[in-house]
Amino acid sequence: MKMTLTSYYNNLPVASAPKTEFIKCVSGRCNLDPYTVRLWVKGKAKPRNPEHLKILAEVTGICETNLFE
Repeated sequence: MKMTLTSYYNNLPVASAPKTEFIKCVSGRCNLDPYTVRLWVKGKAKPRNPEHLKILAEVTGICETNLFE
């Protein structure tokens, strides 16, 4: 099969950005702006809603009490 520019482009691997994907996942599940989640992961703020702590624990596998030590 002859390679075309379009087929070449379509076969390129999808770039992965795990940190960005994590931020998007958590912000989507918490229904918050990604900026808020970035503040959490940088240690600049903590979630006020206990449900958000549960979501963080679920996504990361880290116990709620250890998330912000």
